[in-house]
Amino acid sequence: MKLKSIFISLVFFLLFVSCNKENNSQKKKMEGFVISENTKTFSIFAIHLGKAFNGELPVYKKAFEMTNIKLKGIASKNQTHEELAFNLMVSSGELPDIIAYEFPLELEKLGASGKMIPLESLIDLYAPNIKKFWDENPNYKKDAVAADGHIYMIPNYNDCDNINTTQGYYIRKDWLRKLELQEPKTVEELYNILIAFRDEDPNENGKKDEIPIFVRGNTTRVILSSLVDIFKAHFTWYDKDGNGPVFGPSEEEYKNAIKQLSKWYKEGLIDKEIFTRNIMGRDYILSNNLGGFTCDWFSSTGDYNKKLKEIIPDFEFSTILPLEYNGKNKTSFARENYLGGWGISSGAKDPVAIIKYFDFWYSEEGRRLWNFGIEGEDYVLFEGKPYFTDKILKNREGKTSLEIIRETGAQYRLGMFQDATNERQWAESSAVKAIDLYRNSNVIEKPMPILKYTKEEMEELSRISKQLNKITEEMAQIWILGVSDIDREWEEYLYHLDIAGLEKAKQIQKQAYKRFIEK
Repeated sequence: MKLKSIFISLVFFLLFVSCNKENNSQKKKMEGFVISENTKTFSIFAIHLGKAFNGELPVYKKAFEMTNIKLKGIASKNQTHEELAFNLMVSSGELPDIIAYEFPLELEKLGASGKMIPLESLIDLYAPNIKKFWDENPNYKKDAVAADGHIYMIPNYNDCDNINTTQGYYIRKDWLRKLELQEPKTVEELYNILIAFRDEDPNENGKKDEIPIFVRGNTTRVILSSLVDIFKAHFTWYDKDGNGPVFGPSEEEYKNAIKQLSKWYKEGLIDKEIFTRNIMGRDYILSNNLGGFTCDWFSSTGDYNKKLKEIIPDFEFSTILPLEYNGKNKTSFARENYLGGWGISSGAKDPVAIIKYFDFWYSEEGRRLWNFGIEGEDYVLFEGKPYFTDKILKNREGKTSLEIIRETGAQYRLGMFQDATNERQWAESSAVKAIDLYRNSNVIEKPMPILKYTKEEMEELSRISKQLNKITEEMAQIWILGVSDIDREWEEYLYHLDIAGLEKAKQIQKQAYKRFIEK
């Protein structure tokens, strides 16, 4: 009986300790960030870089511990094509509570048709962190306001004040040394170097297999944008001299760029498989000591000196500034204010809780969680600033730091603010130096703002753009590959652009630009 009494007392004691521990844990959880006393689960559509959203990743589990809000992705793990999956979801008529998407104009189109709710009143009442962020950064707020004056989505912002470019030019400096050539400053000097790369066997294998210019891209548009930038032309709409939108592929600079690229291709200076290699072509070309010059992302291209130094003696693939051409020395590869965003569908169960959850990610702790991952595992605080741990920076499995960061759920494109300090930590030091070289040399062309359109404008511009893109992509390839002649066909090409609706598209762009500037 005595033993039984002791046993019962022990059970009650353990229960008391357990409950007290749970209460303390709950009390800690309730302080500061908790949104709901009871767990609330919201459905979300999101696919980033081919991966469907997973609410069980550490970052979102930690956010749940802090807020009591859980997100459940509706996209299947087998759904890797974001645009196709988005269109299927919209056509089904069954929208989740939250929608995140790479193309915010599509979210605004849903908003204009009543399928996404306006957020401005919710933000005023329940999102002090977002309000503060916009008060301090009015230009970022402009990016969130649709053409009808409503806010349907919170953009996924880039820290453009600190990293305002995306990609730049790289050349084999070890090849330059072998051939006793100087780093090029102009396109004419580059041309002579490319001829030397083609003819003088800088990879020293006795074969004429060097590829002077190669470009990595997952779409024709990406490839062409990199190529025409060499000659200071554009393959998309751009703000010409601050006077508003111009369609790059209809300009004389573009005609000249394609003409020069066709000449270079014919002379064997451009990769013969420029339009058919897959996205991994850069790895193959550099690993086999074949490529001499490219335009690509700083954050990933800078890795090759470390990756290949043991395989290719003296390998050095390093940054050079944009080449001067016709008195111009800038590149169009500026980082835009944002990429993608997220909003709340009209069928959401609890918009107030969701907007509070969005706001959590703009708190100091929320921003740090999304940018750096889990404290103590992925980063540590030193003098109030986060620093990545060796888990992120010194991976032994051959993964890049960014790959490891994203495995935690951090930096998954939703609707947060990407802090430049995280990229400056994980990017190779050569990449950071390259970014700063471009920033400090004033060679980055100011980008045209991401414009906003009415529902009618969006529908018409979308229809016209499909035709314009089809014509420009097909003809650019035909001309560069030498199948036909751009001088002979230029006027007919412009006629086809007009038939496709270029003049109407120009009117829409000018109206949208005027609205944005006057906001």
